[in-house]
Amino acid sequence: KKFKFSVKLHLKELVAVPFVNGFLYAKARLIDGGDFTETSTRAPVENHRVVWDKSFNFTCKMFAKASTGILEPCCIRISIRKEGKGGRIEKLGYVDLNLAEFASAGSCSHGYLLQGYESNKGRDNSVLQVGVLVSLLEGDTVFKRPESQTV
Repeated sequence: KKFKFSVKLHLKELVAVPFVNGFLYAKARLIDGGDFTETSTRAPVENHRVVWDKSFNFTCKMFAKASTGILEPCCIRISIRKEGKGGRIEKLGYVDLNLAEFASAGSCSHGYLLQGYESNKGRDNSVLQVGVLVSLLEGDTVFKRPESQTV
């Protein structure tokens, strides 16, 4: 079965940032279910916190097995990056969200611990605060969300 969803991803803030200064931004990229990539504005680190308060709106496609009705994963990666001297970009970490877990669940807000990239194995304890609203646009209203994989 095929479904089309409207997604509102609200990038709120990054807390417990291990820097006292600098500029950070976020890049959101849909890995499954469509073609969406967008970047937030650069925002300063103040009191170990970065506030973006930025919403991204897009559509995505999801599929469900006819036998179970459970939606297959539809992931978006939010990558946090630091702007360095001379325009150099440093990838600090990322969060992968499975949008299928939020399908028709109403507005949800969560905090996610940043995962480190291979080049940045020493993970910090920064927490990305996001809000997610995933609403059905097209398809049968009978489907099941997968079990949440987030801790």
